[in-house]
Formats: sequence, structure tokens, C-alpha cells
Amino acid sequence: MASLEGAQDRLAVQLMELLLGDAERMRRAAEAIGVSVRWREAIAEAVRWKVVPQFFARAQGAAVPAAELAALRRELLLGRGQTVRRAVKASAGIACLEAAGIPVVAFKGLASMAELYSDAHERTIHDADLLVQPRDLERAVTCLERGGFARQGKGSLADYLRFVENAPGFAGNKAVTLYADGAEIDLHWELKGSGLNVTEILSRARRATLRGQSIPTPDAGDSLQLTIRHAIRENLAAGKICRDLHDVRRRCEREDPATLLDRAAAAQGEAPALAVLGVLHSYDAAPPVTRAFEYLTARANAASRRSAARLIELFKHQLRYGALGKDVFYLVHSRPWRQIMRGLGTGWSDYRRNLKEIEEQLDQERSWTSRAAALLRALPGPRTMYLARELARVKYGWE
Repeated sequence: MASLEGAQDRLAVQLMELLLGDAERMRRAAEAIGVSVRWREAIAEAVRWKVVPQFFARAQGAAVPAAELAALRRELLLGRGQTVRRAVKASAGIACLEAAGIPVVAFKGLASMAELYSDAHERTIHDADLLVQPRDLERAVTCLERGGFARQGKGSLADYLRFVENAPGFAGNKAVTLYADGAEIDLHWELKGSGLNVTEILSRARRATLRGQSIPTPDAGDSLQLTIRHAIRENLAAGKICRDLHDVRRRCEREDPATLLDRAAAAQGEAPALAVLGVLHSYDAAPPVTRAFEYLTARANAASRRSAARLIELFKHQLRYGALGKDVFYLVHSRPWRQIMRGLGTGWSDYRRNLKEIEEQLDQERSWTSRAAALLRALPGPRTMYLARELARVKYGWE
């Protein structure tokens, strides 16, 4: 960047190189963290990024001080234990839905654990993402509630569904959250921004084994596209998408990436896929990712290549200077404001109540005035606003 728009965070840069870099970059990053005596900070950041297993695996052989290594092991065991409990509870929810004759697939983290990793030892989850047909949503919620899950909030399901329709934070990925005994299920029924049809995802579903139980998961092409789409939904913020990057790399190592990427290209997803692969390629030019990156680069048109380059630049900027506030992306595209105005038109009190309940769940509750003040303080420079506009165009343009 031509000018500083925030404090540089060299630790985040080093951590990403440790997590994704080739052997030499990984070694240099570990050495730099040690020289600056920032292992404890790096561990805390890995916890926030939810990549403790990956960090632990990559830190092996590095000169991590004994106290910090012990702290890292504690975080690793804690994350594994929580993940196992969440996965077991989610699997019970899936079994409940299937027993009721409701078609369902588990995607994102739960599917990645089953297909790409050795259980919770290498991949943790915070929640379980399940997908059902829109027509089955109410029946699925009722089924999960009978199985011990419960929605939070005072409003009816119908009120909540109206809110989701006009809430830009969902970015077309509509879901209702249910909780039980420290576990969380995000029950999705629409994936507008993925370029995928829910019926087709369910029809292509296959089975995978997780902790001895067979669960339905999307096929490899759908899984890859959904992972890439999640990275875009999270605005390519490093701390939010690091697990996605690991999942994409694993997918490229285990499947023929050319076959998988054809579906993304057909769904006008060339630029996002090229951006995610480009980020991975910039850290490690290993053959599987390089083949995928080169394959998609060759078939993408010039506009998609330019868009991908801007998205990669935005990722690198946020890595160095910190993630942009989500409200920044609302300033560069009209769609979120149209959604908000429609939502307010259906009833201010209901819309605000649902927004407040979601913010409380995420520990992000703020008044409108404090939100506006924080946004003004965080406004980036012209170049970064231009890059944010590119991401918003891709993010909302898919819907």
C-alpha cells in the first residue's frame, strides 16, 4: 500500500506464513516469532483464528519455550474435547432428521472433518452447518427441538424468517441457529451466493464416516465451492478464513482440482476460486495447488483474473493492517441498504429485536450511533475502498 491505513501487524503476517508457507517460509516465520519473543501472542492469535491443531503441527521442531508449548498443548486438548462434543451432538441431530425422512447434508467444518482430516485431531469446529430444503425447514426445526435443540430469542420462527430475508449480514446464506448442551447447529435452507442449487446439492450428496457414524456430505465439487464461498462471505479476513484455506488445500491434494473447478467456473465463480487458490499459491507453490491455480488461470477470462488479483490484494492488506469492519462493505454496494430498508418497512421493532438478539449471540451488540462512529473512525483510504467495492461486487453479485 502507498500509505499506512492502520497499525501494521507483523505477527499476523508471520503466523500466516507459519501456517501456509512452504518449508523455508515456515522456518523463517517461526524464527522471527521466536526472535521477537511473541510465541504467547502467536498462540493467542491461533486460538482466535481457530487453527490451533494446524498451528501445533506446524510449530513442531520450532524452538517454542516450554511454558508456551505447555499452554499450546492445553489449548489443543481443549479444542479437541469441545469439537468431539459438538460433533457427537450434531451427528445425533443429523440422525434425528434422517429418521424423520428429511433430506439433509452436513457441509463446511463437519464435512471437512469427516472427509479431509483425522477427526478432531487436525480440524476443530465451533458449530455444525446443515442444509435442508426450504420446504422442510419448519419440520426440521421441530425435529431438532424434539431432539433437545432450541432456538434462542423471543420471536416466532416466522418473524425470524422475515428478518433473515432482509438482513445483509447473512449474504444470502440463510440459516437458523439451534443450541443444545454447548453444541450449535446452523440449519441452512438457502445458499444464494454459492451459485449452487439446494436440491442439486442434496441429490449429489454422498456418505462419509465421522467418529463411527455415517453422515451425508456434499460431493467434492460442491464442498469446494461452498468453502470458497464462505471465504468470500467472511470478506477474505485472514483470521476468519484460515481454516477455509487449509480445507481448500487439502481438497486439492485429495481430488482432481480441474474437475472440481469446472463447476465453480460454470456458476460464475471463477474470480473467487482463483483468488483463494492465488492466496494459497503465493505461500506454497506445491504441485496440487499450483496445478489448480494454473488450470483456472488458463480458462478464466481477463475480467475474472483482474477481479481475483484485487481480492488477493485485499486479503494481504487485511492481513497486515487488520480486518475491515463489515459495515465498510455496506458502504460500497447498494444491495445491503436495500435489504435493510425492506426489513425496516416490514416492522422496525421486529427487525431491531432480531438484530439485537443475533448481536448478543455474537457478543457484537452496539447502538446505531456507536456503530456509525466506529465506522467513521475505521474508514480506509481510497485504494482499500476500491478493493472493498470489488469484494462487495463479487459477494452480492452472486445472489
